[in-house]
Amino acid sequence: MKTTATITALTIALATAAAAESRIDTLCGAGHANEAAGPGDIRANPDGYYIRSLRTQLSHGDPRIVRATGRVFHLCTRSAVTPDMDATRALQLKGERAVKYLFVPVADRLPAPAS
Repeated sequence: MKTTATITALTIALATAAAAESRIDTLCGAGHANEAAGPGDIRANPDGYYIRSLRTQLSHGDPRIVRATGRVFHLCTRSAVTPDMDATRALQLKGERAVKYLFVPVADRLPAPAS
């Protein structure tokens, strides 16, 4: 009986993780990569999340922040160059990346600010 319950729990956990991963794949697009540099790359702060490798602050309420299942941050990026830029600006930003989506674990919560 315990074995059946354990197998059922594992199956549900794997199905949930697979659904979450497919959601990330759908929003980010084919061939995306997790751009986070490492465990300390994304820091939560009272205003939102700071991504050290991109030197970018995303404030709470930003539509690029998506709550997701799992225990790790997943960062989808795109090229900072856009088609409407002039050639000089496009060359300046050629190697730069911009945040497309930041998937934040639901369990990631900041402590309430002290009054």
